[in-house]
Amino acid sequence: MTATAAPPATPTEFADWLNTALATPEAAQAAVDDGTLATTIGAYTAAQNKTMADLRNQVDEQVQLAVHDIMERNGAETGTARSRLDLVARARQNHNDFGVLNSPEAPGYGLNGEFRSAGEAFIAAAATLGLRPANAAPADKVEKLRNYSEKVPSEGGVLVPEEYRAQIMTRALENAIVRPRATVIPLTTGKMRWPAIDMTTEVGEVYGGMVFAWTDEGGTIVPSDATFAAIALEANKLTGGALVPNELLRDAAALTAWLMTNLPNGLGHFEDLGFLKGNGVKKPLGQLHPDNPALITASKEVGQAAATITWNNVLAMFSRLLPECFASSVWVASPDCIPEIFTMAVPVGTGGSAVMIGDGSGTNAAQGLPQTLLGRPIIWSRKTPGVLGTKGDLSLTDFSTYVIGDTMNMRIDTSEHANFWTDKTGFRIIERVDGQPTYLSPLTPENGGPTLSCCVQLETR
Repeated sequence: MTATAAPPATPTEFADWLNTALATPEAAQAAVDDGTLATTIGAYTAAQNKTMADLRNQVDEQVQLAVHDIMERNGAETGTARSRLDLVARARQNHNDFGVLNSPEAPGYGLNGEFRSAGEAFIAAAATLGLRPANAAPADKVEKLRNYSEKVPSEGGVLVPEEYRAQIMTRALENAIVRPRATVIPLTTGKMRWPAIDMTTEVGEVYGGMVFAWTDEGGTIVPSDATFAAIALEANKLTGGALVPNELLRDAAALTAWLMTNLPNGLGHFEDLGFLKGNGVKKPLGQLHPDNPALITASKEVGQAAATITWNNVLAMFSRLLPECFASSVWVASPDCIPEIFTMAVPVGTGGSAVMIGDGSGTNAAQGLPQTLLGRPIIWSRKTPGVLGTKGDLSLTDFSTYVIGDTMNMRIDTSEHANFWTDKTGFRIIERVDGQPTYLSPLTPENGGPTLSCCVQLETR
């Protein structure tokens, strides 16, 4: 038997191995008999699968971005395709690679290329955790998944390969409100202190106590002690569970389709609940929660009728938004606000005229409704903190001031025992993530006017 020192990993190496190891009929027969041929072909195939998976991810990302640019240049800014491509481009622009795209920083990156689909990876996870589906992955793959997962501290379960975690999270972006607009950072240790500037006023000082003044040559520089703060990010555990019919465990393609529909939708929905209105207790502190220290409440009009929204309410809210947030802010509104907003009128003497609401092309055009107010997109969501007439039914905020710490560590756990008689297997998915507002208070502007902030809500009417 003749063999190279290492299994061939490229077409050239494989051709050289064939010409050497199988040069004669006797050598070829020996390679078949002792398993060298099967082992070498298996190693070469695995190497090529990993190479193609990496290339596929790179090409997919570049194609999406290229198509996005072409569509944008040609004015094609509507439809679900545009929506998804826009989210991918925005994720890169906002440095969200750590939270969404296939990242080498993720714990599961080393498992890329091991499985043909997410369904096969989940079936292998079931085998890793003690179950034995009939179509489980080969024992060596199951063992690698088990061993690799044990290298990362956890509370059980096995790692989801990064390529599939990235697919799940990218699809979760399609209907998410906060993550595609927030600042996402890697939370590799589970805890982090994210720097923030403790700044409450521009009157006589800027940037947390750093006082600036025009000074004569040779004059005394005004002393100052700059005050900085830190935001604590700590990985909170978000879990989801489902009972999967065992028929799905016998069909990796069907399981993949089920996973890629339900799992992204569930994760995106429940992440948003935390990022929007979580109370910060073993979960994120939401941007729109009353405990957000920077939240400003705009006053209603004197004598305003209950459960109404007026043009003056909108102007009062917009006037309290930091000007640097104008370009990236969005309105978040409960669907029951639609009649009030769509029938809103600008008061003119004893009459009035309808408020112009833009066509909303771009940010959320897939919703198919007019979506801009004062030039800023309206996001209709049932996840708002309030319903029509209560605080939080309409908010104006800049989510780029919200920071998400993502461990990029998604794990699977499973059991069939509790549901043995129903022929179902229980799956549990675990994600660790946190989110915090980065502004520590409203800002008193230099001219001494009303306080401004990145997050404004309308008080209860």
